[in-house]
Amino acid sequence: MPKPASVTAYFDKLEGETALIARALRKKIEGQWPDLKSQLAWGFPCWRGKGRIFSIVAFANRCNLQLWQGARLAQTYFDRIEGTGKALRHVKVHRSSEIDDELVDIIDRAVALDRAEI
Repeated sequence: MPKPASVTAYFDKLEGETALIARALRKKIEGQWPDLKSQLAWGFPCWRGKGRIFSIVAFANRCNLQLWQGARLAQTYFDRIEGTGKALRHVKVHRSSEIDDELVDIIDRAVALDRAEI
């Protein structure tokens, strides 16, 4: 399957529950942090400030919110942030209802980490 040509094209190709989850994540990110820039990175939508902060990756039955500095947040949110990468970790989102206050706090902390980087 060819990679999408733009962030909008990525979301346009999604279907079903996965599309609802991905679009809800995008709406939350762009609504609360409008100063972040979106672009495709490795074929997935990625938001950046000083550096890459997070990406949305759609799968058949969920979306992953990839956190580029997620390892730095993992101990605080050990029940939500998964993975074993040196820096990159992820939060699995199976339903739009999982985009809750805790997930927004995780996103906010990831943005704060990016803004604190020199």
